Order: sequence, then C-alpha cells, then structure tokens
Amino acid sequence: MGRRPLSLFDKTSETIFRGIQSWHRLVEASRDLRLERNELIQLAVIGSKQSLSELLRSSRAPSGVSHLGSGQDVELFEYRRSYGRERAHRVSGRFAVARTQSDHIYLVLFVNRHRFWQLGLSPLIDSMYPKVLRPFLTQSELHQLLKDLQKAIQPEALRVLEFSSKKRLPALARKRFQSVREWTDVDLNVVFREAKERNVWFSSVAFDLVSESNGQVEPTGVRCRVSKHAYFACNGRFEVFERTLVRQLIQISSARLEFFSNRERSSTRDHAPRPLSISYELDIFKSSDQTRKLVEAMQRLKHGTCTVLHSNPYMHLSVVDNIDFSSADMWILSQNQILIVPQLKASEAALKRIVNHVFEQFREGSISDFQTQQS
Repeated sequence: MGRRPLSLFDKTSETIFRGIQSWHRLVEASRDLRLERNELIQLAVIGSKQSLSELLRSSRAPSGVSHLGSGQDVELFEYRRSYGRERAHRVSGRFAVARTQSDHIYLVLFVNRHRFWQLGLSPLIDSMYPKVLRPFLTQSELHQLLKDLQKAIQPEALRVLEFSSKKRLPALARKRFQSVREWTDVDLNVVFREAKERNVWFSSVAFDLVSESNGQVEPTGVRCRVSKHAYFACNGRFEVFERTLVRQLIQISSARLEFFSNRERSSTRDHAPRPLSISYELDIFKSSDQTRKLVEAMQRLKHGTCTVLHSNPYMHLSVVDNIDFSSADMWILSQNQILIVPQLKASEAALKRIVNHVFEQFREGSISDFQTQQS
C-alpha cells in the first residue's frame, strides 16, 4: 500500500524548523508532524551557566556546527560529524536550542533517527564539558516523573515495555555490575517495585500510552523513552509531553544545577566550605568491604584522579577532575553517609560528575547539604 501523500499542513523532519519563530510555535508544529520510518521527536535538557546558543555560535564551538537562524526564544543549528578510522561514517541533522524560564537550563529538540543522538549530538554535548552538563535523575525521581505523567494523561495510562538497567552482582563476582536490557509489558509501579527488590536501577525506560476499552487494554500507537540523563524521545503527541514530562524535567534539572552551584571555596565567604552528603537508608559502611568498593569505584573515575589520604579508622579521599582541575575531598565518618567537601576550585559540572559517578559505579543514595552539627 502506498504512503499517504502529505497534506497542506503536514510537517516533516526536513520542514518543521523552517521559518522558526518561537518554542511555542515549534511545539504547535509538532502536532502536524509526519515521521518517516525510525524517526523520533527527541529532546535533551541541558544545563549551562553560559548561553548554550552563544557557545554553539562562537569561534570556539566544536567543528561541524553551523548556525542557521534565530527566533524569539529559540535558535536553529545544523551538526555534521564524521567518525571511524578504517571506514568513514557520517551523521548529520538539524536541531533547535530553546531557552527556558529556568535560568541556565536549555532544551535541545531534533527530529531524526536515534543514531543522530547516539553518534552525533550526545558526543557533541559531552565534548563541551565543563561549560555544558547533562543533569541526572535518581531512581526515585525517575519513578515520580513517570507517576506524575500517568496522572496527567488519565484516563490513558503508561505500560512499561522495555528498560535498560544495571544490576549489582554478588560480592564474589569478578564484575561489579551487570548491564541489563529487558522487555516487559507491565504496570509502572510494578516495574519499579520489582527493581528495588532485585537491586536494579534504570538507565532508561521505554513505555507505551494505552487506553482501556471494554475491559481490554489497547495501545494508542504512541511509544516513548526517557533516560535518567534527561533525554526523552517519542513518536507522537509531543505537545502533551511538553506540558507535563518536559516541564518537570526542566524543574528537576534546574534544582540539581542550583544545588551544585557556588560550592567552591574561592567563591564563599572566608573560603568556608559548603559540603554536601550522600546518605543511605542502611549502614552500608559497617562493612570495610563496602569502603574498599567505594575507593575502587572512585579510582575508575574517567578523566579523574583519586588519592587515598587516610584509610583507618576513617576513610579520606582526594578526588581531582583532570579536565577543569576541580577538586573535592571525600570522607566516610559514619556508617551510612559519604561527606563531600568541595575545595578552592570545584565547578558545578565536576561536583555533579563526581556524585553521578558514585551513584552509577557504587550505590545510589540521597544527596543533600551536609548539616554541620552532625560533624
């Protein structure tokens, strides 16, 4: 059967950005978007203390980026990247950068196949570290995000179809974690409850929107994916997700960036420290084996250096970011808490990266300001 011809108002991935005026108009245009095979509407939430658009327009921008136009609160770019040594491969596409009402938080929107994100924009954003950073969501934040979305779209519901995750292996295993990709078709709360019981945490979750008719669950044809690094993709109904899930991602990202900001001692009064802590429900450091595992995890920090300054009766580490030379001390002074003390230079990007590394390579906990009276 032949493809239905485009109507007068239909948009494609090639035309949706033409005559770009504002984020609001761009979201409206997504209602009339016709996707080709394997194309998705994709979005990433980005944090930057500098204007992301200005960074991409500047002479120091990564090669392959071209500025195509500006609107009221959105700008259009194109990115082309070649990769591979023995055999050259290329990815290319257009993307929009939109300012948000939250300071220092930007949206990157594009309509393309997933490989443009995986092999193009994601490496591009990572290459702009530490000026640009991607937020992260904890397991509980990811669960709450999806629960709030489910409430907002009633009477429709979410059905989890697939998740990518990491599972902690037994202590005697040679590997610390097992990467897991599983397919399912169950209720949202069931998936997260079972994950907690199995000591699994999600990197991303794929889900369908479904409706109930005559006691039968029927898929609506809308499929989505959200990752803990504030990346979202869908094949339709973007205007619904923009006013629900996307806006909540902006709020979480803004709060996370604010939390890690202004902690370096060079910017505080009398160079006083502004420590933060990672807390756990259980007394995990009752065992010296867990302390050793934390040290091993920190010594695997990419583009970082970890030095053990003291190991008995308490643990004291010095962690240095080798890219922007931020540094922080890590202490284990209690059985359920890691204390992180930013030093003279400690950017929000580096602190976020250190905490994220602890969560991914050791154990996820709750982050908060350290209460000095506990010291």
